[in-house]
Amino acid sequence: MKDTLLALSDLLNMLPDAVVIVDGKGRITFANTHIEGLLGYSPEELEKQPLDRLIPKNYRADHKTHLARFREHGQPMAMGDRPLIYGLDKSGDEIPISVSIANLDLDGERYSIAIMHDSGEVQSEITQVTSKAETDLLTGIGNRLRLSQVLQTAIERSGPFSLLFLDLERFKPFNDNYGHEVGDKVLQIVARRLQALVRSEDLAVRLGGDEFVLFLDGLIDTEILEQRAAAVADSVARRFHIGDLSGAVGVNIGGATFPRDGRTEHDLLKTADRNMYQAKQAGIPYKIRK
Repeated sequence: MKDTLLALSDLLNMLPDAVVIVDGKGRITFANTHIEGLLGYSPEELEKQPLDRLIPKNYRADHKTHLARFREHGQPMAMGDRPLIYGLDKSGDEIPISVSIANLDLDGERYSIAIMHDSGEVQSEITQVTSKAETDLLTGIGNRLRLSQVLQTAIERSGPFSLLFLDLERFKPFNDNYGHEVGDKVLQIVARRLQALVRSEDLAVRLGGDEFVLFLDGLIDTEILEQRAAAVADSVARRFHIGDLSGAVGVNIGGATFPRDGRTEHDLLKTADRNMYQAKQAGIPYKIRK
């Protein structure tokens, strides 16, 4: 194998991407010179080292299973056929890469060869597209998809957190009397005020129309939640100016807390929505408990 690699090394070093060859025990038997530009290691540093050195800890168990399956049954896979994965560089940073893999049988032993390409630009594009998909285009804050993503993550880690469901009052006349352009500006003003009230770990989203939701991470104390709801109601109700027009809207707010009021996204939003409706019926700005 060593003589074969010596014969191939010039060719493999001519490739524009990093190349790693791994033996049946998961040890690196060869790395070309481009590995240093991608992951910071010289080829000599990686020789005889376990492949796990290049794989983030969270992915190692899955990678070991997939590699074993591929070594037994896998067909060569081009970069475009695989999703982006992450490599672990010498400094401990996770680097987005695309990988093309194939099995290589030499001298009666099976090896696996991986060609790795830096996909940082692709990852950046994916991040931008994802961010756009999770953003309300009118107001610039999160949308229902973003809320769902955050809720699912919070529920999986068992919370705790609370939701405030907001429905604007006296908004419709701005649309009816001054047109949708003015109505859109009112929604943008409300969104900016809500965004100013949330912490970095919280989230403000527009569900659609004149409905908004605040996700408040780690907050489940009823008294504190009521204080937050009161602050939101006061902020939304402040007068605003759009050109020569001066006006104000009101808001009704319903609260829900995980896990007290539900353990699913559907149940939590349903409870918060119901509490909001009951607040509206009672003529009060907010209702936190069932």
